[in-house]
Amino acid sequence: MQYAVEVAPDSGPPARHRFPPRGSGVERRLFYRAQALSECGLLQRDHHAGHRHSDGTVHRHLRHRPHAGMDRQLQGDHGRIQDPHLSAATNLHGPNFELVRADERPGMKAKRKAVFFDRDGTFIEDRGDLRDPGEVVFFPDTEDALRALQKDFLLFIVTNQSGIGKGRITRAEAAAVNAYVERRLLEKGIRIEAVYCCPHRRDEGCPCIKPNPYFLHQAERDFDLNLSESFVVGDHPHDVTLAENAGARGLYLLTGHGMKHRDELPSGRIVLRGIREAAAWMAADGYTRRLERSGALEDAANLLRQGGVAAFPTETVYGLGADAFNERAVARIFEIKRRPRFDPLIVHVADREQLGRMVAAIPDPAQALIDRFWPGPLTIVLPKKGHVPDLVTAGLSTVAVRMPGHPLALELIRRAETPIAAPSANPFGQTSPTTAQHVLDQLADQMDQVLDGGPCSVGVESTIVSFAGDRPVLLRPGGLPREDIEACAGPVTEPSVHAGSQVVAPGMLPRHYAPQTKLQVLSSSDVANLPRGSRMGLLTLNEVPPPGFFAAVEVLSAKGDLREAAAHLFGAIRRLDRLNLDLIVAHTVPESGLGLAINDRLRRAAK
Repeated sequence: MQYAVEVAPDSGPPARHRFPPRGSGVERRLFYRAQALSECGLLQRDHHAGHRHSDGTVHRHLRHRPHAGMDRQLQGDHGRIQDPHLSAATNLHGPNFELVRADERPGMKAKRKAVFFDRDGTFIEDRGDLRDPGEVVFFPDTEDALRALQKDFLLFIVTNQSGIGKGRITRAEAAAVNAYVERRLLEKGIRIEAVYCCPHRRDEGCPCIKPNPYFLHQAERDFDLNLSESFVVGDHPHDVTLAENAGARGLYLLTGHGMKHRDELPSGRIVLRGIREAAAWMAADGYTRRLERSGALEDAANLLRQGGVAAFPTETVYGLGADAFNERAVARIFEIKRRPRFDPLIVHVADREQLGRMVAAIPDPAQALIDRFWPGPLTIVLPKKGHVPDLVTAGLSTVAVRMPGHPLALELIRRAETPIAAPSANPFGQTSPTTAQHVLDQLADQMDQVLDGGPCSVGVESTIVSFAGDRPVLLRPGGLPREDIEACAGPVTEPSVHAGSQVVAPGMLPRHYAPQTKLQVLSSSDVANLPRGSRMGLLTLNEVPPPGFFAAVEVLSAKGDLREAAAHLFGAIRRLDRLNLDLIVAHTVPESGLGLAINDRLRRAAK
């Protein structure tokens, strides 16, 4: 197929770009795909045999799935493709317990889900009007986040580039930047289906500028999308409003201009720290939606309202939850876990109203942390209100509260209409659970229900900061790094712990998180001095030991990523614990970021 048109110099794309003025929808899509990928230098045209890549492989998906998409940059022209800048369960109790999984329902094939990303400040740094591809800087998490998302979603870019209308950049410059972004991602195996670019000034009143849903509805038609199951992700309130205007869901990121404009965001919206958290949220949301459709989520909420105990996922670990104001239900948590009653619980809330039911006062530094990091892996200890049961707080005058950063947990708490007290869903002192199966392995016949929300994305418990005194105190390192807390609320101090002192927060006992197999924290040189003949397993960040010395090795992150290591920590310990080893040897990780929490868990597991 050969297409060529003449385009007026003041309104058209660069000369190398062409678009088909006629032809079937399939032909147009084939043209767009071939044009985009040939510009990337990744394939040769061969529409009858499929798209042949430079490595000799043939890409045939458009021939067999013509509506899968077309890599194109579409600039708003109010209805016409005028300026395509082509770039490359039932509640069961006790022994009758049954796990409720988020299984897909049978039936007709569903429409596709999509994620629409704002460009600048969302997955590349916001550096103003970009004129040259050399100015593009991807966030470190972009590649991994998009690769994970494309398993379940089609990916799009929707960007306002008003600098074109204001004369600061040209259409060709904007197109070159978009082409570079697509090409770089495509080289990493990440496919952007289309780039939608509005070149107008806001005062022009065009229908395609965000937050108008023009481009989302166009994508809905072109790609057969289900917008109600789709997301818009960005760093400006317009991105969230765009989602709501189109019937999609918005995720607001604090990267880019996110912090600057946060006060303009309406209350009740989801705020996340970056694209990595957004990807984890969207993955977890799939489980939430399926449990919602099956009725299992409402069943679990009813169970909690009636005094039951249910396990549910959070972004940190799975929790064992009960109504925080129902002392009989809370007592069952202690019985199921075999937890001493001097160890207080964390109460999970879904909104500010529920927080207000728990706490008597919120100091300004604590409020700053709440505004910045909730929902997320941060627990704050605050003065409690008088009606909060002493059983929840171990008789203390304070209560530990947090808002979990997991859509299933938040929806469950909202539907239960009460704060939920929830420690980790495992026997006291043992390794924490990060999947529903971990919960089943240890507590299956003792709870009323488990909601399977997939693996926990953070993988270690929340960070706990106390505001009970004059200065904030870091009681437990966890899923939010100390550096982030101090950057927001100022320096935090260490707790003063002495023999016989009262436990003021979960996870502070000397021995905790422990497997059945003996675990020792040793350096590489110490390992060399261990006696031969023992069956040992190694838990390491990314060090590969000499062959033959260890019976099993668990590498937490081949690339040395401490967040990835934290997410894998408890699962790796559990796998080693099942191997009937004589000893698990653990190497510490760098004592920065989440390394502080990882090393804390290892040292307590070793005592």
